[in-house]
Amino acid sequence: MNLLNAFAGVALLLSVSACGDCAGVGLSRLGVTERTIALGQSFVATYEEGGSCSGTFEPVPDRVRWSTAETSVVDVDSLTGRVTGKRVGDALVVPSVGVTTGPLSVLVHVR
Repeated sequence: MNLLNAFAGVALLLSVSACGDCAGVGLSRLGVTERTIALGQSFVATYEEGGSCSGTFEPVPDRVRWSTAETSVVDVDSLTGRVTGKRVGDALVVPSVGVTTGPLSVLVHVR
C-alpha cells in the first residue's frame, strides 16, 4: 500500500506542476511594426497584449489610440487603427499606450 501511495503522490505532484502555475509577466507589442501599402490601400494597426507564460498575444483595440505626425502621407483613424495611404512617402504611426516589447511605432511606406 505504501508504494501505491507514493506513486499517487508523485502523480499528483507532476499534474500540479504541469498545470501551468505561472505568474508570468504581462507583455504588450504591436501586431505589425512595418508595412508597405499602395496609394489608397489601408490596413489596421493592432496593439496586442499577452503573457510570458502563454507566449500568445491577442489584439486589444479598446486600450489604444493611434496617431501620426505625417498626416499628408497617411490618414489614421485614431479609434480603429485603420491606416490609409494618401501620398507616396513614409510615416510613423504611434499608439497612445506604452508598448513593452518590440518597436514602439509602425513604420508605413506608401508606394
